[in-house]
Amino acid sequence: MKTSIILPKINSSAYAKLVGAICAIGAGSALLSILLVPELFGSRTGADGNPPADRRILTVVTAQVEKQTAYQSVRSYLGTVEPRRMSQLGFEVPGKLERLLVEEGEFVEQGQLLAVLDVERLEAARNEAEAQLLEAEASLSLARATLARTTEAQKLKAVSIQQLDEAAANMKQQQARLARVKAQIERIDVDLDKAKLLAPYSGTLATRLRDEGTVLAAGQPILEIQETTSAEVRIGVNRNQLNRFVPGTIITGFVRDQEFEMTIDRVLPGRQNRTRVVEIIGVPRDLDLTLREGDLVEVAITDQVYREGFWLPISALTENGRGLWSCLIAEPIHSEDADHRTGYRLSRRDVEIISLEKDRVYVAGNVSADDQVVIEGLHRVVPNQHVRIVQTGASSGIDLASTN
Repeated sequence: MKTSIILPKINSSAYAKLVGAICAIGAGSALLSILLVPELFGSRTGADGNPPADRRILTVVTAQVEKQTAYQSVRSYLGTVEPRRMSQLGFEVPGKLERLLVEEGEFVEQGQLLAVLDVERLEAARNEAEAQLLEAEASLSLARATLARTTEAQKLKAVSIQQLDEAAANMKQQQARLARVKAQIERIDVDLDKAKLLAPYSGTLATRLRDEGTVLAAGQPILEIQETTSAEVRIGVNRNQLNRFVPGTIITGFVRDQEFEMTIDRVLPGRQNRTRVVEIIGVPRDLDLTLREGDLVEVAITDQVYREGFWLPISALTENGRGLWSCLIAEPIHSEDADHRTGYRLSRRDVEIISLEKDRVYVAGNVSADDQVVIEGLHRVVPNQHVRIVQTGASSGIDLASTN
């Protein structure tokens, strides 16, 4: 069985009255809400319909621009510590390495014995040469006696002049033979001396390249020694800055946060192949300063650059369109608040960055002396915004550490 719902019939005039009543109720509710909400949640506007001054105006930190006609540009150059002398040592004669008398990192004095070769073959060769020397001396003695007898016999016409000449030539041959054997012994003695490796100068043994028992060729390096009693600093500089690095000039360097002075010793004539810089050699003035090979040394040179501009902390700059930079200037407006404080309006000014130095920049642009530059909180404000200012001082003397 289906259930039917029968609605009462409403004529058109009654229907129109019902709709009008519903609309009137809705409009009244909306009006009541508008009137009650500010009372419940508190008004956010002033009597004139504008936000209260203490909530609408922000306070920003500014610094007064101080124009300058020049600035000091600090150029940093990097150098490396090198030993004044560094050598790879080896024997001048071939042989088997018998003993190494020093270890890596050990300090050695000039002339100190460092290593020796096995000299058994050389000693045997010297013994052989000494035997040849005795033989040559005996042959020479016989040749002298023969020449003397032949000379007496020729006076008696007992021998021919040819025989006398042969006796004289034989004596000269024996003299030459004796000289050759003596020279051979001297050469062997030199080789015996060369079988001992001595330190050419005082320094530190940096590397041990071979061990005992190795058969060495002549000149094959076995040790590397560095002169650590004195060091040099090799610095690469631009060619147009060479007038600042004249030999004899004293400059300041920094190594491992330690400051030291050095004297420019010489300027190399060519350029470095890869970096195209000119290299200069500096010698530390403090002989007791401990420098290690490969230490990086920073040299700072200050130049006076004549260009009008002013210093600002980096925090005072904001990036503008098309790669430009700008700052915000607080311009005074002719109005005062209830506390009799002058109001300011922010204006954007484009600037050109001339030099960057740690946490501040030297810039130039359409900024006048005594302008108030906003140096903090640029992310909180926009151009044309009304602000109050707290001034920190002139931009050239600002404590930049406090603006970061």
